[in-house]
Amino acid sequence: MIKSKNVFICIGAVHYDYLVKLKKKITNFRTNPIVQSKEIGGVAYNVSKILSIFEKVKIISLKISNQLKKELNEKNIKIIEINNKISKRHYIALSDNKNNFLLGLANTDDYELNYKFKLPKNINGNFIIFDLNFSKNFLERAIKKFSIHNTIIVCATSLHKVYKIKNILSCIDYLFLNKGEILKLTNQKNIIKALYLINKKNSKMKICTTNNKEDVYLLVNNNIIKAKPPKIKINKENGAGDALAGMMIYLFSKNFPLDKILKISIACGSYHASGKKIINKKDFLEIKKLSKKVLMKK
Repeated sequence: MIKSKNVFICIGAVHYDYLVKLKKKITNFRTNPIVQSKEIGGVAYNVSKILSIFEKVKIISLKISNQLKKELNEKNIKIIEINNKISKRHYIALSDNKNNFLLGLANTDDYELNYKFKLPKNINGNFIIFDLNFSKNFLERAIKKFSIHNTIIVCATSLHKVYKIKNILSCIDYLFLNKGEILKLTNQKNIIKALYLINKKNSKMKICTTNNKEDVYLLVNNNIIKAKPPKIKINKENGAGDALAGMMIYLFSKNFPLDKILKISIACGSYHASGKKIINKKDFLEIKKLSKKVLMKK
């Protein structure tokens, strides 16, 4: 693998994710038995974890606990804390007994409350990846500032948070959203119409939109290409979209052909969703094999 000269900086969330799986079919308004696990999550962290397989990555986020620091063992990730007080925040993902995602619960208000952070200075020529956990005020200020000399990438995070970028679409180079997020952002009922509406506002932006287990859309240079993910047994949907985004960001930075970018990125998301860990370049080789099962569509 050729080493890239690009520098990746992720600005956003790092916290614990609690994964809650129902043991049986859900019984409404009654106690349901579950299996629970915990892992480090947050969109910024999930994306950086994929990038760190290939490159050194910096994450700019809130102060984290000593316990969380001990568990962060990726040698290529450096955390830059922009406040002094440890904030307790977390995310809960609920899935059914067949591992299908049902509900996400975010206790992440502390990101929103801390909007007076001083932005780092002299950041030029980098890929800067934002999730939407920080406040609208902070995001608008940071994205406008850094867009002058850097490549700006936004991972939409939640349909409840996409409003934060509505006024700064012209400053974004890459945008990652799921179906719900892009329809909410554009007030459209169709993914294709939503893509072209954003394209009218910023024709240089590359946009990737996922539609659950269905097609993935990629708009580049006014053209839309799409592909269908391979059939897999789902074991872990939480973070699959972030894995796709992280891989796509890396492949774009290396100027891979568009069809390979889309196929390998989709395969990365599917590989994660199947429950397999992505921790090194051997996993990347397995992902490339899986990408042969991704179906390009007209």
